[in-house]
Order: sequence, then C-alpha cells, then structure tokens
Amino acid sequence: MARRRTYSLDQFQQFTAINVLVDPGAIGGPVVIPNGIRIIIRWNLANGKVAHNVLGGLVAGGFNPTVTVAQAIYAGISTGGTWTALAAQLSTTTFIAGVDLLDIRAANLPLVSSTGAPVPGTAAGAPHPSETSLAVTFRTGRTGPSGRGRMFMPPFSQLTQAAGDFAGTTTVTAVQNWAANVQSVLSGQAITPALALPARVAYVGTSGTAHPARAASMLPITSSLVRDNHWDSQRRRGLK
Repeated sequence: MARRRTYSLDQFQQFTAINVLVDPGAIGGPVVIPNGIRIIIRWNLANGKVAHNVLGGLVAGGFNPTVTVAQAIYAGISTGGTWTALAAQLSTTTFIAGVDLLDIRAANLPLVSSTGAPVPGTAAGAPHPSETSLAVTFRTGRTGPSGRGRMFMPPFSQLTQAAGDFAGTTTVTAVQNWAANVQSVLSGQAITPALALPARVAYVGTSGTAHPARAASMLPITSSLVRDNHWDSQRRRGLK
C-alpha cells in the first residue's frame, strides 16, 4: 500500500513573481533634464541595421543645437588622425553615418541632424557579427552605477582579432583615442560631456532597500577608457 502524507497549508509561503524588466523608479513620459542635450552617433552596419551611441551633454542656457553644430561634431569625429586610426579597425561594410542632437531641456523638441555623408571603415576582411562590440566606460566624480556610463562601439574587422579571442592592442588604443576625441570635439562646441540622469521616484527594492527620489541632472564625465580587451555584445544589433 502506498504511503500518504498530509501537509498543513499554513506552513507554505506564497511565491511572488518579480518582473525584473520593470524599473520601479522610472517616471513615464518624455525625459526632461535642465541644461541637457543628447548627442546621438549613428552607425550603418553590414546587416542593414542602424546602431546608435547616445551620449549626454551639459550646455548653457543660450546654447542652440543647430544643423551647423551637428555637422561640426560629425566632421570632428569622422575625420582626422583618431578617426583614421579607428577606421583602420572597422570593416568597409561599417559606416559612421551622422550625428543627431536632441534638446532635452524641454519635452518633445525636434531632432537636429548633421548633413555629411556616411564614412566607411577601411580595414580589409569581413566584419565581426553585428552584435559584437567593444565597450567604452565613462567615469565621473561619483562612484556607483549611477556615476558610470558606457558606449558600445560597432563591429570591427575580424582581422583585429588577437590571440585568445580578444581585441588587439592596436584596436583598443584606437577606440580609446577616438572616444577621447569625441569628448574634445563636444567641448569645442560648448558642450560638456556628461551622463544624463533622468528624474526618478522613490521606491523600495526587492531586497528591502529604500531608494530615495532623484531630481533630473547632468553629471559631467571626467574620463573614458576601454577597461578590458574582451569582446562585448549588443544583441539588438544582430539579426535575431
């Protein structure tokens, strides 16, 4: 005869599902940050997709994000020595395609775009898969996750591969120098590179930690670097 057991239901604890994709501190609607703009660098990839690097900028009250400013930024990051060195790591099927400026000092302002033509990479060899990238880390005067940002570069030529399945030293150096030049170009247009921190409501995390409300602000960037030579991934840029 099979043995039977009985259990008291009051000994069980109810399971509560947690949606890890929901940000409990997020505020819906357009992002508005005093003295803030977004600088969007566009890349055309071999698979037909467009990748974006969305950067933040701190500007003075009289700043006007015009087509002229957008084109000056685009010209500054798609020509010159740092671009030439970076382009030599990018397959000819990868293009830097333009710069867009979005004023976020008020809601629903129009996007302003550069006018220059896309510029291709110059490296021989097929590109890495479109979701493969290298991450540039932005640091500020604040520690913790809210004090750091990242920019994921587009796929490089497979000839940049080093032994051990890593990015080569020349590639890492080219990326770091180009990222530093991006900051210099922005500064030349009266834009201080910064992290854009949108306003957040107070909430209690799943572990019970109380997170206070945060006002919208721009946090100036103090440095940029490629922290390691490991390939990173941006799956949304791939074919799946």
